[in-house]
Amino acid sequence: MPGSGRGRGTVITRRTMLVVGLTLAGRSVRSEEPLHNDPAKISQADAQYQPTPKGMFSCATCTFFIKPHACKVVSGDVSPMGWCKLFDLPD
Repeated sequence: MPGSGRGRGTVITRRTMLVVGLTLAGRSVRSEEPLHNDPAKISQADAQYQPTPKGMFSCATCTFFIKPHACKVVSGDVSPMGWCKLFDLPD
């Protein structure tokens, strides 16, 4: 008889364990995606990003820059020597 000798608890099958394991593994893989794939960020074209500085202003001195080559608001790889219209000088 299934479940006999196991008390009144729920029986966990191999199939259930496999589904739970694969689900958790899928979440782990997705959480390691690069920051530049964030849909909340705007495109480089919309930000008018350029890979060269604008005068003395560059991404390396912007409050949104994330070392070594990312941005909090612009998607994709961002050069420390780049610039965009969202540039914000730290206070």
